[in-house]
Amino acid sequence: MSIESTAYPAKSPLIAAELEGQLLQLFQKLDRPVQLVCLLGQDEKSTGMAAFLNHITTLSPQLSCRFLAPGEDTALDERLDASLLPATGIFAGEEFTRAVFHGIPGGKEITGFAAAILNAGGAAKPLDRPTLRDIAAIRQPLTLHVCVSLGCQHCAQLVMHAQRIALENPLVTAHMVDANLYPALVQQHSIQRVPLTILNGGRSFPGGKTMAELTTLLARM
Repeated sequence: MSIESTAYPAKSPLIAAELEGQLLQLFQKLDRPVQLVCLLGQDEKSTGMAAFLNHITTLSPQLSCRFLAPGEDTALDERLDASLLPATGIFAGEEFTRAVFHGIPGGKEITGFAAAILNAGGAAKPLDRPTLRDIAAIRQPLTLHVCVSLGCQHCAQLVMHAQRIALENPLVTAHMVDANLYPALVQQHSIQRVPLTILNGGRSFPGGKTMAELTTLLARM
C-alpha cells in the first residue's frame, strides 16, 4: 500500500520562486503523464525528498508521485536500489525509464532531474544517428551509479548522459547518487572525488565524460 503524500510537507524550501517559474515553463512541454515513484526511509533526507516531489508535482498536471516503504514491492526495491534511500524512479506512465535519483537533486542536479522528467514526458531532444548507433552497441546489462556532488557541473552532465543512454537502451539503468548522503558507499568504493561512476556495483571510473566517451566505455564492457 502506498504512503499518502499528505504525510509529508506540500512544499520544499529548495524550490524557490525563481526556480519554480523556470520549471513551470519547462514542464509545459510534457505531452504525456510522468510518475515519480519514491522509496522512502524514516529519516530526514527521505522527508526532504518527499516534500521536494510533492512540490514538483504541483508544477504540471502531467506529474504525479507515489511513495512506498521498502518491502512493499520487492521488484521495485531491486529496480530502484532500496539500499540507498530515498530512491526516486522516473516513469513514463507505468513504464520505467531506468532513471533513478538517490537524494534530492538540488543544485546543478536539478537540470538533470528536469531533463529526466522531460525525457519521460515525450519531450526529449532527438539524438543524432551516430549517437543512437553507439548507444545500441551496448549489449550487456549495466547498472550505473553516478556518484556526484550537487555543486558539480561535470557531475550533472554525466548524469544526464547516463540517463539518456538508459532511456534509449533497455539494458542500462542509471542512478544519480548524492555521495554526501551515503558515507558507507563512499568508504566501500574509496571515493575521493566526483563524479565517479560505479558499474554493476563493482568496477568504477572517475571523472566526467562526453556522451561519445561514455557510450564507447559502456560498449566495451
